[in-house]
Amino acid sequence: GVSMPSMQRTGMDFGDIMDLEQNDKRDELHDRTPLSDVVLDMVCEHFPNPVDAQPRRVPRIWRGDADSELAEGMQLVDEDGDVVFMVTDISMDPHAGEIATGRVFSGTLEKGQELYVSGTAGKNRIQSVGLFMGSEREEVDRVPAGNIASVTGLRDAIAGSTVSSVEMT
Repeated sequence: GVSMPSMQRTGMDFGDIMDLEQNDKRDELHDRTPLSDVVLDMVCEHFPNPVDAQPRRVPRIWRGDADSELAEGMQLVDEDGDVVFMVTDISMDPHAGEIATGRVFSGTLEKGQELYVSGTAGKNRIQSVGLFMGSEREEVDRVPAGNIASVTGLRDAIAGSTVSSVEMT
């Protein structure tokens, strides 16, 4: 994987890349500029931070009352507001069971919280909260708004569920 920032960082130019490619030295090319580094550079450069992105995103993805405190909390990435967590993926861990991963739009996720899962009756209790560090999940005490969190204990959640501290659509 190559990009202009990776070439600047490694001192490589297009001639070097073409030479390695044409001489079947792809392993050396990989060692000098791993795809994972290039993708990480692109994510850091182009993936907007939540404080800038959420004021634009929330009105597009949420159909609730745009003038409510809940909407304002999501747009401001308010870690002290009501919890709103959108599940984007469910994965299985052999030790922890189902892990729901998604964006915390507002509030702060903490172990032991009882939260509503959209479209289901009752509440689910969070067993653990964490952050993914590559493929490894690191358990933490709390995950505030603006972060991508991993949560166990949301037995009723599916990808696309909204999990919240207040009942909402």
